[in-house]
Formats: sequence, C-alpha cells, structure tokens
Amino acid sequence: MAAIHQAADQGAEVRWNEIIRGRQFDVTIRFQKGLYKYLTVIECKDYEKPISVEKVEAFVTKSADAQAHHAVMASTSGFQQGAQEVARRHNMTLIHVTQSSEIDLSVFGAHWAGVTDALHIQSIELEYTNGEKKRLPEEGNVMTYYVKHVVVQYRSERRTLDDLIQLHSQGFRGVQSDSYSDYVISFLSGSCVIAPDDGEIPLKPLARVHVRAGLTKARTIRAPVVFDPYLLVPDVKVRNVATGEENTFSQHDLAIGVDTAFIEGKFYEQPPLATYYYCDRIEGDIASLYLLESFQCGILVQAQFTQKTKCAKFYVPVSDPVVIERLQRRLERLKASQGKHGSKS
Repeated sequence: MAAIHQAADQGAEVRWNEIIRGRQFDVTIRFQKGLYKYLTVIECKDYEKPISVEKVEAFVTKSADAQAHHAVMASTSGFQQGAQEVARRHNMTLIHVTQSSEIDLSVFGAHWAGVTDALHIQSIELEYTNGEKKRLPEEGNVMTYYVKHVVVQYRSERRTLDDLIQLHSQGFRGVQSDSYSDYVISFLSGSCVIAPDDGEIPLKPLARVHVRAGLTKARTIRAPVVFDPYLLVPDVKVRNVATGEENTFSQHDLAIGVDTAFIEGKFYEQPPLATYYYCDRIEGDIASLYLLESFQCGILVQAQFTQKTKCAKFYVPVSDPVVIERLQRRLERLKASQGKHGSKS
C-alpha cells in the first residue's frame, strides 16, 4: 500500500510503519496544498473474512487521536455492509485490494493455450519416527525444489520425494475437481532422509509423508522458452468501495522498498518473486549483490551481480532471524563454492 500510494501520489511524503502520538500506522501520507499541510493515515488488513464494523470504528478513533485529516482502510477480503456505513458517516475511505485474474505473458513471448485438469499438490509434510514433523515451505516455488531434492533411502534403494509421490499420484486423482483430500505415504522401518544437506530438512529416519492434493482446472502456456510460471506476477487492483473506481498497478513497477537503502552485510527480499539477496559491498552508486534464493523449475538459482544503489527501493530488508539464519548458510556455501571453482558473475 505504501508503494502504491507513492506511485500514485507524486510529490507526497509516504512512510510505512510510523508511530504518531504513541499509535502505530501502517502507512502515512503527508502533502501540502497551497498554504495547508494534510495527513492521511492507512490501516491494512489481510484477513480471510470481510472487515467488521468494530475494526472500522476502532480505526476512526485511532485516526482522530493522530489528528489525521483523512483515514483509509485497505482490505484484501472486503468489508461488511455495516462497516461501509460507518465509513461513510466518518468520511473514511475503504479500498478493496485484489490481484488481477489476467497475467501478461508477453515478456516471455508466451500465450495462453487452453485449460486442462491438473493434479495440484497443496502441501507436503514429513513425519519422522520420533514424532517430529517438517512441512515443506510453499512460498515461491520452494516446494517443487525440495520435492525434487529430498532423497529417502531404504537399505540400498534411494528415491526422491518426487519419485515416491509420482508412484502414489494415481490414487490422488479420484476426487472431484477443486476438492482437496489428505493422503498418507507410509515407509518401511529403516527408511531415512539423506538429502539435501542444506540445514533446512532434518536428515532423520522417516515414518510417513502427508500429502494434501486435489484436481483443479489449470491454464496451459505455450512459449518459445521454458520458464517457471511463478515468475508471472499478477497486477494489483485497488477499488474504492464507495465509488467503485478501480485502479491497476503492476507489481514489477512498484517500489515496495519505499525507503530501503542497501547496506553492506544485510539481506534483502523481493516479496513478489520470493527471492532473497545479500549486499556484499557498495562502491559509489554501485552495489554488489548475491542472489541467494530463486527457485525455478525445481532448481536453486544463485548468482552474483551489480546494480545501481537507487534500485534498493525494489527490495525489502529481511528482519526474520530464522530467515536470516537460513540465508547465512546459503551465503557461506555459495562463497565456499566460489572459492573452489572461481567467482562467476
């Protein structure tokens, strides 16, 4: 939301996560019209259900405490009818934020080719003999990577998780379209996960794998090159609930970093693509970066490159200590590999 308003409100000062009079606001916008200065505050809600009357009323009070001239609430799930009435009484703007159902394939020279039934693996969880469970990550295309690289060994036989799921996939297809069910793949005593050795998947004796899967309607693509569909990032639609006015923004063009600056030794993310980076050094207006995680077509893509420091606005600093620990391991392994084989950019 901060990036959208920064793109739309040319000349305005846009901040995110600001504290005003002891109250936290997700986004603030300040601008001057003639002799007078104005403050707009925005609250963002990413819920499964429409926003309730109580949430809107609470934000009316919160924005008044900050002496804001205008209040905006943004929701990915819409608003209850009563909430819309409260907003109208207090001159609050409600906006519904959704993703566009259409995606432009022209950047890859591709086009949509039709619709087909496809097996969709929604989630996979490993259950070890000691009772520990590990759910494969699902953001971006990480799950595809681990399905292809998790190796299970029983005596002298080794198979990837992908091979094992393929063996049982016929049993996953006996359901109605867009209906998901839970399945279990059990292993013989003595089965053990032996790869990958990246610190993310426990290498321990395995009891079973839980798979949630179902049939769904999938759109097929024809293209001159092979690319991972997760790189197709949908546009963002912003609709004013009261007026029905709608605006569309390309996620590729949004400076979601807002006020991000590259700092040596820090990790960064591009959330639309779920890719992670490390800033190694800065020389003048050039930053040297490592691409640490980009999962494409079941492959971990890594690289070293340089970029203008002004492009930092398209990145977000990583603050989660668990993610930082994982990225630090990736970085150490990548640098060690470069030391053995020579650096490539």
